[in-house]
Amino acid sequence: MIYQIKQADHLNQTVLLPSSFSHVTIESISFGKRKIACRSILHHEDSQSIYISKDIAESLLLPKNIRIKALVHSETLFLGPVVGIFTAGFYKSLLRPLGDRSIFFSKLVVNGCSTGAFCFVFGIHQIHWDLEMIEGYTFNESGWVKITVPFPNVIYDRLPNRKVENSDYFQSAKKNLFMRSIPLFNSGFFNKWDVHHILSKDETVRHYLPETYHAPSIKTIEQLINRFQMIYLKPENGSLGLGIFKLVKNRKNGSILCCYYDENGKGQLKLSSSIEGFLQRFFTQRSLDQYIAQQGISLLQSNGNPVDFRVHTNKNENGIWLVSAIAAKLAGKGNPTTHVKNGGTIKSLHELSLPLNKEDIYRSLSTAALSISKAIDRKMDGEIGEIGFDFGIDNNGNIWLFEANSKPGRSIFMHKDLQQEDRLTLRFPFQYAEYLMKKTISTEEIYDAP
Repeated sequence: MIYQIKQADHLNQTVLLPSSFSHVTIESISFGKRKIACRSILHHEDSQSIYISKDIAESLLLPKNIRIKALVHSETLFLGPVVGIFTAGFYKSLLRPLGDRSIFFSKLVVNGCSTGAFCFVFGIHQIHWDLEMIEGYTFNESGWVKITVPFPNVIYDRLPNRKVENSDYFQSAKKNLFMRSIPLFNSGFFNKWDVHHILSKDETVRHYLPETYHAPSIKTIEQLINRFQMIYLKPENGSLGLGIFKLVKNRKNGSILCCYYDENGKGQLKLSSSIEGFLQRFFTQRSLDQYIAQQGISLLQSNGNPVDFRVHTNKNENGIWLVSAIAAKLAGKGNPTTHVKNGGTIKSLHELSLPLNKEDIYRSLSTAALSISKAIDRKMDGEIGEIGFDFGIDNNGNIWLFEANSKPGRSIFMHKDLQQEDRLTLRFPFQYAEYLMKKTISTEEIYDAP
């Protein structure tokens, strides 16, 4: 249940609770990683308010007038989860503290708080290790607000890119937070080859994988394109379609048509006489050691446009994987991928004109996404609460996994028919945070408030 937290100015070291708490004993109260002793008494004003004396609120760094869930464990009243959204790229402007990303993070905070969590955004420079508190930002009806709060119960990793993620500074911060027994989920970006390697060893999902090779030799690339006539070369740590090459072999003369994005994100077509000629043209300053070569799939088409599918999965408040969104992406003309930034178009499934039954497609994609989510979760280190998948379907109805993303983009939610899914996928991470808090609450260290 979500409670309105109110301040009781006339009392000291006291928490006033609704009569629904009459069956429990409470000796202390916790907010985030802080805890303080208290006495508790019942009130009969209403069933949805908890009154906290000013001295306790100040010791806990408890923001005023918040709505939050509460649970009791070992005679402690836990207000939470308190969820810190960890990111980078802050500006000095309170109006837009995260620049162009401020709108997204405001939606994330508002939707997170609607689940009964208390949510805030913070960066590495806002952590006060010695005082065990964070100066972050939350968002309410007045806009962005600066706040000082204790270390959170759970951290949601929304670092923006691999460069930031892999810096020594951020890796050290994550290690320090982990050492304080704070669960951190969706930490890091998936490596394409690591994901493929893990799934290829799992007999329940390996049939979804296109034939793929890491650090391919020229001979491997030639053999692959001779077998399939179309292949992809992808950077193992790439994103947004950057650095991807789609290669198509002409059956008659053996020439190689290359489709790729230039530095401006514009689709380009270039012809080479051979694979060797292609590599000499495009890989003088690139290394195949950091690429994968992958079997190309002849995709289903809708009105003549190749289509693939984005599927989002999330864990809920019980730690169970669910499919939270499915949408189609149509490739722009002459483009190697369906990325919206580079000319792709978002469609809901019912808007497509396909030779296969759409309900069957939905069920098949859902089954694949849930099976692969569970397989990744079993084998990868750390907590994972959401995954975005890119799937293809061939003309025989076979499902193919192209990519799994631990920090999936949200371009599909621009579509008017996906507004409900947009809200769901913004809320699920905080429901999962509640699950993580409950899972660790009996063993985690809660700091006594000063």
